[in-house]
Amino acid sequence: MPVLRRLFPLVAVWCLAQPGVALAWDSPAGSPPGWQPHWVQTTARVEVFANATGDSSFGQAPPGLYFRIDAPDQNGRLWAYDPLVGTWAWLPVLGTTPVPDPSPGQVTASASALDPREYLYVQAPDLAPRLDCIIAGESGWDPSQVNLRSHASGLAQFLPSTWAATPQGGEGLSPLDANANIDAAIWLARTRGWRQWQVYTEGFCP
Repeated sequence: MPVLRRLFPLVAVWCLAQPGVALAWDSPAGSPPGWQPHWVQTTARVEVFANATGDSSFGQAPPGLYFRIDAPDQNGRLWAYDPLVGTWAWLPVLGTTPVPDPSPGQVTASASALDPREYLYVQAPDLAPRLDCIIAGESGWDPSQVNLRSHASGLAQFLPSTWAATPQGGEGLSPLDANANIDAAIWLARTRGWRQWQVYTEGFCP
């Protein structure tokens, strides 16, 4: 999950904050007895590690993302919960700063600040490399791209009928909305496979 490589695990289970305690979106995982979770925000691009030691990495997280810390640091790394996708990983202490418990709106805004390619790698790191290639071939990563002949629109070039069948189309969102288009492309890849895109069927995005 680096922005242009893979990127980080990370959006969204929203619950209301309880007064005086950390946001209870999920209970802490693997926290020692009596541990009080707290929140940090990335201040620089940081590696997201699979373990407390070693180089195995999920990719990178950009500045400005929120993570809940669920255990004391080990080897200069923090056991961190990512509220964007409800997963845990290890972050280096360097490159983060403690912050007050964020609201769901603040967490949502931090994801919205990502550029579309970063957003793709955050939302679906497993599918992102192939979808990155597909989007590059379909639209050149231009969210305003519209095919005048077929009326295919947006980053992943959705035909109107295909867009209407996606959850995002059903909600009335526009295919020219970059993040909505990416969400729909992820949904389409997971539910219907890759053969919806010619750049894949022609072997350009293995």
